[in-house]
Amino acid sequence: MRRLLKKIAATCLTLTLALSSFGISMAATSGQNLLNTYGEKFERVGTCVTLRQLQDQGTLNIIKQRYNSITLENEMKPDALLGQSPNLISVSQAKSMGYYIPDGYHESTVPRINFSTVDKVLEICDNNGLGVRAHTLVWHGQTPNWLFRSGYQGNAGFVSQAVMNARMEYYIKNVMNHVYTNEHGKVVYAWDVVNEYLHSSNESGWLKIYGNISTSPQFLKDAFRYAHETLSYFNLTDRVSLFYNDYNEYMEVSKILKLVQFINSGTKYCNGVGGQSHLSTSFPSASYYKDAYTAFKNAGLEMQITELDAGANSESSQASYVYDVMKGICEVKKAGGNITGITWWGLSDDVSWRKENSPLLFSNINTPKASYYRTIDAFNDVFGTQTGTTLSDGWYYVKNINSQKYLTVAGNSGANGSNVEIRTGNGSNGQKWNLKNLDNGNITLTSKLGNFSLDVANGENADKVNVQIYSAYGGTSQQFKLAPGNTAGQYGILTNASNGTKSLDVYNLGKEDGTNVCQYTYRSQNNQLWIFEPIR
Repeated sequence: MRRLLKKIAATCLTLTLALSSFGISMAATSGQNLLNTYGEKFERVGTCVTLRQLQDQGTLNIIKQRYNSITLENEMKPDALLGQSPNLISVSQAKSMGYYIPDGYHESTVPRINFSTVDKVLEICDNNGLGVRAHTLVWHGQTPNWLFRSGYQGNAGFVSQAVMNARMEYYIKNVMNHVYTNEHGKVVYAWDVVNEYLHSSNESGWLKIYGNISTSPQFLKDAFRYAHETLSYFNLTDRVSLFYNDYNEYMEVSKILKLVQFINSGTKYCNGVGGQSHLSTSFPSASYYKDAYTAFKNAGLEMQITELDAGANSESSQASYVYDVMKGICEVKKAGGNITGITWWGLSDDVSWRKENSPLLFSNINTPKASYYRTIDAFNDVFGTQTGTTLSDGWYYVKNINSQKYLTVAGNSGANGSNVEIRTGNGSNGQKWNLKNLDNGNITLTSKLGNFSLDVANGENADKVNVQIYSAYGGTSQQFKLAPGNTAGQYGILTNASNGTKSLDVYNLGKEDGTNVCQYTYRSQNNQLWIFEPIR
């Protein structure tokens, strides 16, 4: 037995050293995820998705566990809403349908805007506690060519600036109006009003009509003015932010600052900069990247990292690079930078637009990579470990979020091995738990039925291990850590027996009285989240 233990210890040491060589600190992530670290500190933590992914319940559940925001990858871009060919309706018909027609609009027809996908997304997000970054309104890419042509005909000549101004106002205000008159539209908290102007293609209809790229384009200022007027109409200027969004933002700092300064000359229309941040381990360096966001901070701009990914040749090099980049972002935030969101551009490598570069934190939706753990480590190294939280010592009822039922000793029986389950609240002693904080940051939960503690059977570290009560002795199997849940006042109860990787779990998402409580890998699901109700 001693030889076996030595062999196991040696194996564990080898594994630890191997992980250390990759710069991975697994222990720092116990009870932590993107949502309860970056999501709490930066307000929004997100990913880009499709409607189809949101409609898949399994995928949606994972999105909710990790993020509180989504950006549609393509389905809110101009070509998705306008179509590849125009669907024209008369101005009078458009007015009868509730469309806004600008005073300067003098054409007889307008293009119909297809909001079917947007409406479905807004409803799903509102019903599941997800915010939405609206991407994007004015962009040289994925905007149908016919929008810039006389009579909305793709083979006709380009319209005048005055005509295009009216079309732009029509499009921006109708898209935003539709969102904010929708009962679910309150989930949209940010808009990329203009995307990638400084990298516009020479074939862009915007440049054909308004001229070459500059840092003082009047039509971009007008675009932001139209968006700002819409927010003002709905009294949302203090709740919704408008962004200029671009890639290689770390190379264009001076131009971006001049551009935003021009847009905001007179009246502040643009809140700040959306930095796409499609990075690679070869470029930019983490320090160069950080310098850009320090400059945006010093200019007093709101910042959101909007499309983050980082290509690499190996998982280890990505992990090291991502750590340095994320640490820099956290340091800018800690220094007072108004960074209000971080969005990774995709759920996992296998669905990424850069899949050949393996640029994301997950290789597939269920498999975190070394870069995921190093992302959490970067947060901890700047802000301090956020694992767990504390409640005051005392007596509590412990209610499950998913079932709205209470942690209960089966049969109200105080005996070694008595099972723990969920049951409708009845005020019995079997539903009363005394929480005690330990010096090591853990807690114990002792039943009112006697000197019996909540206990992971045999202290096993495995999924589906039963949870029971057993004579209180304070060992590992009877120690737990509270992890902040998806919203304030919710907690995961992580088991020390699993080193904080597993938690109390109502088996199979059950809601019926008598459903068993076991230990299972912690994913911050509602059947793993609890509310502690003080007993007065």
